[in-house]
Amino acid sequence: MAAMMLLCAFAPQAWAYDFSAVAPSGQTLYYNIVNGEAQVTYQNANDPTYTTFPTGDLTIPSSVAYNGTTYSVTSIGSWAFIGCSGLTSVTIGNSVSSIGQCAFSDCSGLTSLTIGNSVTSIVTGAFSDCSGLTAITVASGNPTYDSRNNCNAIIKTADNTLIVGCQNTVIPNSVTSIGDDAFFGCSGLSSVTIPNSVTSIGGGAFFGCSGLTSLTIPSSVTSIGDGAFYGCSGLTSLTIPNSVTSIGRDAFIVCSGLTSLTIPNSVTSIGNNAFSFCSGLTAITVASGNPTYDSRNNCNTIIETATNTLIVGCQNTVIPNSVTSIGDYAFSGCSGLTSVTIPNSVTSIGYAAFIGCSGLTAITVASGNPTYDSRNNCNAIIETATSTLIAGCQNTVIPNSVASIKTGAFEGCSGLTSVTIPNSVTRIGEYTFSYCSGLTAITVASGNPTYDSRNNCNAIIETANNTLIAGCQNTVIPNSVTSIGYAAFYGCSGLTSITIPNSVDSIGDYAFRFCEGLTSVTIGNSVTSIGERAFESCSNLAEVTCLATAPSSLGWGAFGDCHPSLTVPCGTEQAYRDSDWGISFYPIQCEEVGIGDVAWEDIGLALQGSTLTIHGATGEPVTVSDLTGRCLYSACAAEPTRVELPSAGVYFVRVGDRPARKVVAVKR
Repeated sequence: MAAMMLLCAFAPQAWAYDFSAVAPSGQTLYYNIVNGEAQVTYQNANDPTYTTFPTGDLTIPSSVAYNGTTYSVTSIGSWAFIGCSGLTSVTIGNSVSSIGQCAFSDCSGLTSLTIGNSVTSIVTGAFSDCSGLTAITVASGNPTYDSRNNCNAIIKTADNTLIVGCQNTVIPNSVTSIGDDAFFGCSGLSSVTIPNSVTSIGGGAFFGCSGLTSLTIPSSVTSIGDGAFYGCSGLTSLTIPNSVTSIGRDAFIVCSGLTSLTIPNSVTSIGNNAFSFCSGLTAITVASGNPTYDSRNNCNTIIETATNTLIVGCQNTVIPNSVTSIGDYAFSGCSGLTSVTIPNSVTSIGYAAFIGCSGLTAITVASGNPTYDSRNNCNAIIETATSTLIAGCQNTVIPNSVASIKTGAFEGCSGLTSVTIPNSVTRIGEYTFSYCSGLTAITVASGNPTYDSRNNCNAIIETANNTLIAGCQNTVIPNSVTSIGYAAFYGCSGLTSITIPNSVDSIGDYAFRFCEGLTSVTIGNSVTSIGERAFESCSNLAEVTCLATAPSSLGWGAFGDCHPSLTVPCGTEQAYRDSDWGISFYPIQCEEVGIGDVAWEDIGLALQGSTLTIHGATGEPVTVSDLTGRCLYSACAAEPTRVELPSAGVYFVRVGDRPARKVVAVKR
């Protein structure tokens, strides 16, 4: 499903366009010359695709003149108009034969579309996420596509497959299949009747149709594709007819409005995550006589009969004592689940089986289970042989006998507010505390040989290499940390600002991804690399200050869909504009800010604007004075201590009996 979710991820080419011309409808369009013909493309080689996005009613011309030559306009390239939300209607002229991938994706203001009779190729996703689209017409005489019966859709004539729909589509009774991504992102679609001529529903067919509240699947349908109804959160009821034999992976994932589910006896294949994150689901029934699945003992779950594997659970599931394994993601996103008991028959629990069970407060493993335990009433599942904690909840207390914490063990546990890592733990997997949005306090017990939380930093640091591997919304990164690890703050939505000290030289892949509350970041002067998607989907990130005089390397999509302002040391602005930083940031401005001397090993200094932050000095006397010796601040330090400097100039900081450090604060 990852590929489907990235259907229209922008993939810029090394080139932008060969020439531009004003269309008859008034917009400036951009073209490449391909095999002696004109292809419509986007303006900029990098995101954003346009400096000024085209708006209004657009007509793609049949021809365009350049340097004395007239070219036929025969194609619309991939991503040509992606994100042009100001377009209201599009008419594609009769010379165009092909429309590329995601050519008009995310044109949310687009309400009407006319396809000319020369178009013979439309790539999947060409009109995905056009949430406002209400009218679609294919010109009469088109040899490949039609919009029969004024159906407000594009149908591939030869095989009767509906490939593009909109919120006003009425599916004709002659259509035999709903194509992949046909209604992708059509959030305005509220109801749909699928006629009994349809035998298959393609992958992603109704992906993200969050407004869909009424759905009728006829008894002619035999297969429901991967991600077919992904994110249809408005659906409250679902009847799967007895004709359906297969339900694809992710088919109904994040259908949070669903409350009950019945699997007919015809279904013999259910893909992974088919009903994950259906948080409202309270009742699950498998029809009697199903040869592959059952819901024995009215357990409110789907069990694979032959292997006794529980593959889908809900908030009212009671796991039968005959179940021997719990499948991957079986209870994922089941936020209404408050308690679970693992019977002594269960000897295998799959990956992320309880991920995102944010309401879970009590976990018990039955006495006598040969594989797992919940020793000391710890409210966790521990693999006995290896003392590995594989699943926790908001009330978990990690026993001092636990040796390792499995990848994702607490992922999505938003009710978890504090955690203490005992000194027995010597391995912590990736994503262990991802999406723990309520986590405010992290402590590593003194004496742990592998990890520490030095300076009361509210983070987990790998001691040997000074890598911060997990943080929370109250983390203050110590000046001794040299790297921010992979996914260290992933999904930490409560984090609002962060200062990365000068000791840090690298920020790992996904380090701050989905930190949606993050508004400002200060990056120290030693950072030389920022990993892939490190700050992707930090949707509120407005300001980044980078103290390095040379731009660090940026991994793919390091700042993703964020476009904050960037402040850099004066004299380095052009170097940043000419580097990969120039793609993600505008404006890039200059400010002389800096720490004149190297900070102490055990005390961190950071300067953002006129705010001086001192961390790691809790309880010690701190003084800040100007060049004349005038004392501006004198007190025992809190954690952190912040001092507002009154103006540009040079200041001196003293902590305890350590030598003074010089701070230069000069704004331009």
